[in-house]
Amino acid sequence: HNSEDERYVFIDANNNNGRVELVIYDNGGGIPQGVIGRIFEPYFTTKHKSIGTGLGLSMSYKIITEIHEGVLKASNKTFHYNDKEYTGACFTLIL
Repeated sequence: HNSEDERYVFIDANNNNGRVELVIYDNGGGIPQGVIGRIFEPYFTTKHKSIGTGLGLSMSYKIITEIHEGVLKASNKTFHYNDKEYTGACFTLIL
């Protein structure tokens, strides 16, 4: 696990064939493989029931893909920053 002073979030913005591509990733260790395929399902949460409903990513996915005809993908990314290797969750959004 990363120390308090090594918490990072990166946002890359690109032109992808005339569409905007945002890639947002962090160094929090990533999304467990047993969970990553389900994170966009309604009511799926890894949090205690009193903390989350499991609707945030599901609604985001529906809005981006159905209303805006975009793409939202989740993966894990390993990258180098300041000569250190990190792994974290990575969300790719294309509109």
